[in-house]
Amino acid sequence: MVLSSCTPAATRRVTSSPRAMYYWRTTFEPDSAELAFLRQHHIGRLYLRYFDVAINEQHQVVPVGTCTFAAQQPDGVEVVPTVFIVENCLWQKTAGLAAKIVKRVLQMSETNDIGPVKEVQIDCDYTLRSRERFYDLLQQMRTELRKHGIALSATIRLHQLRMPPPPVDEGVLMLYNTGDVTRRSDHNPILDMRDVAPYMRYLSDYQLPLTAAYPLFEWKVMFHHDTFRHIAYNSVDEQCKLKGDTLIHWQCTADDIVRVKEAVEKERKDLGSRVTLYHLDHQLLNHFKKEDYEKIFDE
Repeated sequence: MVLSSCTPAATRRVTSSPRAMYYWRTTFEPDSAELAFLRQHHIGRLYLRYFDVAINEQHQVVPVGTCTFAAQQPDGVEVVPTVFIVENCLWQKTAGLAAKIVKRVLQMSETNDIGPVKEVQIDCDYTLRSRERFYDLLQQMRTELRKHGIALSATIRLHQLRMPPPPVDEGVLMLYNTGDVTRRSDHNPILDMRDVAPYMRYLSDYQLPLTAAYPLFEWKVMFHHDTFRHIAYNSVDEQCKLKGDTLIHWQCTADDIVRVKEAVEKERKDLGSRVTLYHLDHQLLNHFKKEDYEKIFDE
């Protein structure tokens, strides 16, 4: 929907702050606490999830989970439209998919007065098997976006560092979900230096400009003895325990993040050029103190 109170995209002020956050909810409506957090910590960029690309029951590749806009773009904050592509889409007929994604992103931005759009980001957990198809799709998207003077970026997971880089202008290294949440161990599956360390050797030779993203979220994971049951997303999930069930609460400390941040930036200085947190949610913002956030964001 179009909000009449929005500042026109062509004249809206945005900042060049190297601090960013993801916004990964289906309704864009940051509350007062979230807006205050953006101002307090001088967050200048939001990677805003627009929609997912998935396969429907008719085996068609379609947009799902489209974000609805119930608030205007915060003044001083650049929005980067972000699209998550489910990997199995890459094995379907994808002719024209790149142009359709770009068209939909631009239409959503125009309709909801988001802009100026300078970059679009694609998120996909591609593998060695699907890499070639995904890179072809990215190359087509990059060609389409260049017609509008828009850059293309992609998320990079640790295991993807072993592959040649994708044909994009920049990568955001996902330094979260580094472990296996379904495996019961003493490694924090959200972020653990022991899981990051084996991939450090790929950083210096990875031929793509990189910035980094770190976790703000938590997981409560239910195991039956040593067998993974589910992630508990609410109190009902937590209380649905069987005999032999154990609920394990995982969360990173600011020191955990800073430790990894210092290690990866030692290998790649550009990883410190912009720090991103996943994700903006008022229920998570009290995890750290103001001084902890400043340590994490410190350039």
